Amino acid sequence: MSDDDLAERLRVVERAVTDADTAVSDLSDAAAVHDRLDGIEADLAELAERLDALDATVQSLHGYVGDLEAVNERVQRRADAAREAVERLEEQQPRPAQATRDRAHANETGDVAHGGQSSSDNTPTLDAERSEDDDSLLDRVRESL
Repeated sequence: MSDDDLAERLRVVERAVTDADTAVSDLSDAAAVHDRLDGIEADLAELAERLDALDATVQSLHGYVGDLEAVNERVQRRADAAREAVERLEEQQPRPAQATRDRAHANETGDVAHGGQSSSDNTPTLDAERSEDDDSLLDRVRESL
């Protein structure tokens, strides 16, 4: 067998192996590309899993933030209701500054009030009444909440 016959048979075997007229040496390049493609597919699958995990985390954070916003809205509504209740009660109560001016005026003029006692003698009674009013005011605020 001559070298030409041997070379021809080798080409025939190579065509049979590669199903084309591609040289066997070119197959190593194709194998490297195939290996690289497999690696890229594996990386893509891993990235897809990580993306799914991140998406689930973001969704749970959205839910948590939504819950916080709902709680904040409820707290804000309760605080607004409490503030409004206090404002209503303050409107119903006599102004402390006006009561102080009335006492000062009574002391200056020497007016006698409440059955023969001067208003300066009545100060502890007013303080006790104010304390009772504050307690009842606090109770009413608690009830409104």
